[in-house]
Amino acid sequence: MDDEVAAGTTTGVAQVFDLHALKAFAGDKRVRKMLFKTDQLWSEIACYEPGQSTVMHHHPREEEAIFVLEGTANMSIDGEEVVVPAGSIVKFPHNVPHDVRNPGPARCVIMFIKVNPKVLKA
Repeated sequence: MDDEVAAGTTTGVAQVFDLHALKAFAGDKRVRKMLFKTDQLWSEIACYEPGQSTVMHHHPREEEAIFVLEGTANMSIDGEEVVVPAGSIVKFPHNVPHDVRNPGPARCVIMFIKVNPKVLKA
């Protein structure tokens, strides 16, 4: 189920995604679903059971924004611990080490959006 592509409803030139309907969870690891990946942008949702996480990583050229849709996400962003409740968004610059963790007790759902690195000049 990791990196599954989610189906949206097409209305004219727009796509509409029901993020609540797309939520999915697995006991062994977080579930990621690609919402869209275009020439300019991409977005995914990730669903975490308590205790699940994303490893520390960075994006060499892309800024990122992470929306916490449900639960609470704990993040280490450039060495600073940040607790992000549902309804919040975190925006950080490119090349910043970060992770996402769900210490529990509730489930956590995030959505991120970032620029496709192919459109950024080196």
